[in-house]
Parts: sequence; structure tokens; C-alpha cells
Amino acid sequence: MDEIERRGYPRRDAFVAVMITPNGDLHHADVLDISEGGARVGLSSGWMPSAGTRLRMYFRLDARSEVAIDGSVARVGVDHLGLQFAPEQEAQIQSLLTAVGRNA
Repeated sequence: MDEIERRGYPRRDAFVAVMITPNGDLHHADVLDISEGGARVGLSSGWMPSAGTRLRMYFRLDARSEVAIDGSVARVGVDHLGLQFAPEQEAQIQSLLTAVGRNA
């Protein structure tokens, strides 16, 4: 049986470092895949957020630049998180996707 794709945006594989800051705490993770709507990141050890947790994500593009995007935890898996980008950040999201495309 074919699986139906229910995501709103196509995903692309990515390997980018991200720092996640809920409530001022800092957690490092790696992006596994990304889309215009959000990202799937590896779960940082010692941190188990709940769905709906609001946070800020700092995507490290290279040694001198990063993109900050606000969002929330959409889903918590066994070893990864689904992060949803907050609306009205199109410029930051496009900057991130362009940089990820260059590094692919």
C-alpha cells in the first residue's frame, strides 16, 4: 500500500548544526531534514521537551553566520524532534533554505 504524504512542504536532507533555546536553556543538535515549515533534528541528550514548547532556533551556516528562527516543538520522537517554524519569518526561512542548498 502506498503511503500518503501529509506534510505541507517537501523536505530535503540537511546536515546543519542548530542551537535550540527554550526558556534561555541551550541545547545543541543536528538538523536531519528541513522544509519551509520546519525541521527534524536529533534529540539532544538530557532534554525531553513536550509538544508545543516554544523556542528559538539558531542554525549555524558556517563559522561566521547563523540564522535565528522562532518556532515550537511539533512532535517528539524516540531520537528526534519535529520543529515547526512560526509564521511570518519568510526572509529568515528562505535565507536558511538557500544556505542549506549551497552546502548540500
